[in-house]
Amino acid sequence: MDRKSFEKYELSEDKEKELWKDSIIIFDTSALIDFYYYPKETREEIFTKIFPKFADRLWIPNHVQFEYLKNRKSIIEKPITERYNPIKEEKLKELISAKAKILKVSDQIKKDTEKPEKHPFLPQEKIDEFINFTKEIDIKVNQFEKDLKEEIEKQENEIKSLKVNDTILKAFEINFQVGNEFTYSQIIEIVNEGKLRYEFEIPPGYKDLKEKEGTQIFGDLIIWKQILSYSKEKNKNVIFICNDLKIDWCYKNSRNRIESPRLELIKEFIDNNQKKFWMYDQSQFIFKAKEILEVDIEDAKIKEISNVINNRNYENLIYECGNCNDEIEIAFEDLSLYFEQIESSKREMGAEYHYQAEDHVECSSCGAETMLTFNIWEYPLGAHNHDQLEIDDGEIIQVPDFVEYFWDNYYDEPDEDMFRDR
Repeated sequence: MDRKSFEKYELSEDKEKELWKDSIIIFDTSALIDFYYYPKETREEIFTKIFPKFADRLWIPNHVQFEYLKNRKSIIEKPITERYNPIKEEKLKELISAKAKILKVSDQIKKDTEKPEKHPFLPQEKIDEFINFTKEIDIKVNQFEKDLKEEIEKQENEIKSLKVNDTILKAFEINFQVGNEFTYSQIIEIVNEGKLRYEFEIPPGYKDLKEKEGTQIFGDLIIWKQILSYSKEKNKNVIFICNDLKIDWCYKNSRNRIESPRLELIKEFIDNNQKKFWMYDQSQFIFKAKEILEVDIEDAKIKEISNVINNRNYENLIYECGNCNDEIEIAFEDLSLYFEQIESSKREMGAEYHYQAEDHVECSSCGAETMLTFNIWEYPLGAHNHDQLEIDDGEIIQVPDFVEYFWDNYYDEPDEDMFRDR
């Protein structure tokens, strides 16, 4: 095998630094839309610290502009409905309910055990001490609820203000150049080519064949053709920022991040103008900007971006209801997963840990409820050994990637010293 011929599909550290010097930086629709999910401070740092580093090099295809403007207004308030409402309408109510139950049960124990002339009688000092503690819990939970609601209201008002004064749109207008619109005849040519490409799963965009309608089926291919046209006109390399990590665009690594563009895309780009094409998701892009351009941005803010991308790319849960036999699809983000370590054991290569999360789901067809149990085993330390999704009444058809969600959101390396006394 000719090693040099294969190197054109790879990106070494030196080649990556060279690529960043003068490449056109192109954003996909997903990367633009996701700005509405980032905290205000995070996106402002990107606008003020990173965008200026690429003066006159930030560009979007005309079709990306079309898709962004088409979806912008409907997206603005989604962080409220998808992120804040579940906290207000579910989690805080659960917290208040749990607090009320603690107060009620502890008060009942006091009443049941305070008469010395009959059983059950227990010394009251410890019980009184705990009841005083529950009063403190009552005060703290009430204050926590008040403070959290105030902070949520503050965030919601800031989000809603974007409908009147969209600072994100303004930042895009200031920083991005927009490509020319294709003519109708050019679109028809792409549609005809797309039919052949999609039949043989030639990237990009063939995953949209069953998910979209009309010319929007070929939206990704239109964007790709506009990228090819512009990069040839400017005779430039391209860095493409995309948060929608579909297999018809890129290969992913074990951490559900872009490993590289599809080889077919790299080859087509080279054939187009003998230049380099590469892809990052936005968290990778910001991380690389920090590393290569020495941009001062906190890792915590990169993590916030990474979490948004993760939520976008988790597959939904699909199960067959055990009561009505209908297939039910539930968005991953609508699941409430809180993993806890439920058991551990000592094995040859160290500790094995078992983590578990449970959630009730309701059938949208018949209303029947069932319990889902998500299990993850870690062995050896830091390695995913096994996972299992169980359902009480029904059959699992599609399992979402809850393991990646666990690693990104809940994993905190256990302390093996806990085994020393066993």
